[in-house]
Amino acid sequence: HVGHMDAIIREAVQKYKVDPIIAIKAATHHPARYFHLASRGAIVPGYQADFAVFDNLQDLHVEMTVIKGHVWYHDGQLEDVPVPEVDAWLSDKAHHTFNLDRLTSDSFEDHRPRGVIGMVPGEIVTTDAGYASAVDISKDILKIAVIERHRHTGRIGIGYLKGYGLKEGAVATSISHDSHNIIVIGDNDEDMELAVRELMRTQGGYTIVENHKVFDTLALPVMGLMSDNGFEKDNETLGRMIHKAHEMGVKDGHDPFITLSFMALPVIPQIRITPRGVFDVEAWKFL
Repeated sequence: HVGHMDAIIREAVQKYKVDPIIAIKAATHHPARYFHLASRGAIVPGYQADFAVFDNLQDLHVEMTVIKGHVWYHDGQLEDVPVPEVDAWLSDKAHHTFNLDRLTSDSFEDHRPRGVIGMVPGEIVTTDAGYASAVDISKDILKIAVIERHRHTGRIGIGYLKGYGLKEGAVATSISHDSHNIIVIGDNDEDMELAVRELMRTQGGYTIVENHKVFDTLALPVMGLMSDNGFEKDNETLGRMIHKAHEMGVKDGHDPFITLSFMALPVIPQIRITPRGVFDVEAWKFL
């Protein structure tokens, strides 16, 4: 995988020709100082020994990773990470976080005009794409909904999304920043209902529904956000599902799940979907 902060540093150095030392400081020392992390962000006596060793300052290939003074990765090998002990009651609670009634397809029925979230390829910002009152595949307009899952409120926010690309079926996820409710998108209410019911069954995750059948599900039962199934198996499932989503029409510029998860984040402009409906972040009002 390309990684996260190391990939951002690599892009800054290689694409934008930023001095490697400046790029590394911007990702380590500077944020540590900003957030007052007194023992992080540098290799200094008295600081916590968290650091990575690169082979050079251009490719930034990681050769060794040290956390709290312990070498966890070296010579291409990752050491086994001990599984922490968790109290049984806490584990049970963490695996049962869905508090909502079983839905029907009528739960997504809606005929009045709703705001349309306009997606931007490769970005998490959105645009105001007007209003719609029905799915229109020819215009790349799909129905989107957010279902509150934590407090049994029964709230379901319904709107429309333009630019995702899906031609049929439904995609749903319980990773939906920042509240992590269920977010589902589809071209018909029946598949959307099935997708949500599937996530209720697994207590969270990613799922794809096609022709009124579940194609596959990556279960994330820990708080509806994490897996306890092992990286290798889950990564294989995720790869298969991403490929399938693109076969079903999701545009190449979108990760079918990560992109979708940001559509319910009402702190980023401009239009978002919440359990109360479609929200204009800049005008600070529901549409």
